[in-house]
Amino acid sequence: MFLSFRNKSGYVCSVLALFILMLFLAPSTVYAAEAQTSLPSFSTIQPLTGNALCADILSSSLTDSLNHYLVDNFVAGTINLEQYNAMLCSGMISETAFFADAVFVGDSLTVGFEQYCRSHSDTVATESTRFLARVSCSAKAAISPNALSTHAKIMPKYNGRVQYIENAIAQMEHVHKMFICFGMNDLTGSTPQQFLADMQTLILRVLSVRPDMKVYVISIPCIVSGAHSGGLSNSSITTANLLLQETCLANGWGFVNLSEYLMGADGALRPEYSSDHYVHETAKAYAIWNKVLKNYAFMEITK
Repeated sequence: MFLSFRNKSGYVCSVLALFILMLFLAPSTVYAAEAQTSLPSFSTIQPLTGNALCADILSSSLTDSLNHYLVDNFVAGTINLEQYNAMLCSGMISETAFFADAVFVGDSLTVGFEQYCRSHSDTVATESTRFLARVSCSAKAAISPNALSTHAKIMPKYNGRVQYIENAIAQMEHVHKMFICFGMNDLTGSTPQQFLADMQTLILRVLSVRPDMKVYVISIPCIVSGAHSGGLSNSSITTANLLLQETCLANGWGFVNLSEYLMGADGALRPEYSSDHYVHETAKAYAIWNKVLKNYAFMEITK
C-alpha cells in the first residue's frame, strides 16, 4: 500500500494566510467545486537541452513550491484573491494531489519506480495512483495482435489478468492522467522512427477509449556509457527523445524531460544511478524521477 505525503505545516500556513487576506480584502468565498472548474489545464513541454542537468536545482517539496508561488504572486499582484482562493480550494497544494488520478505505464524502469514508491513515504504516488507496467514490455508488444498470447508474459496485468493497455485503462474510472515511458525494449529491435510510430499508435488507442485522458510522455532515460543492445544506444535514445518531444508538441501532450537529469557530462547514465551497469536504475535514480515529476507537476499547475 502506498503512503501519501503532505507538508501539513505549509498547507496550514497557506490557509491561515488566506483567512487573514479575506478578512481585510474580501467578504466572499469561493467554493471548492467552483474552484476546480476555474483552474485551466495545460500540457507542458519540458524541452531537451542536449546537456546534463543538475537535479540539485529541483525542489524536493511540491507543497513548498506551490505555497511560495501563491504568496509571491499575490504579493506581486499577478494573481488576485479569487485566484489565490481557487488554488487553495482546489486541493492542489499537496505533494501528491496532481498524481492521485494518474496511471504510470511502462516497462521495467516503471516497475522499478513503482517499487521505489512502495518503499518511500515522500513520493508522488498515493493509494489511488495506478501502475500498469511489466518487465520487458514495449510499445511494439502492447499494440501487437499477439499481445495477449505470444507477448502475454511481458504484458502488464490489471484486475488479475493480462489485458491490452487501452482496455485496462478504460476500466480505471478515476484515472485522468497517463504518464508513459517506453523505449528501452523497443529500440533494441526498432529504429527511433519505428518506435515513435508504435508509441503514437498506443497512445491513440488509449485516447480512443478514454478521450478525456491527459497524456504525459516521459523521456527515455539514458544508459551507461558504452552499453548497447541491437539498436539501443545513447545515440538512438537521444534521437527517439527528440522525436517524442516534437510529437508531444504537435499533439498537445505533455513531455517530461527526465533523461537529462540522470545523465553525466558524457551523455550517459551516471554510474551511481545504474544498478546493473546497463539500463536499470538505483533508488538514487528514482529519487531523481520523483523530484523531476514533482517539478513537472508544479509547472503544469502554475503555468
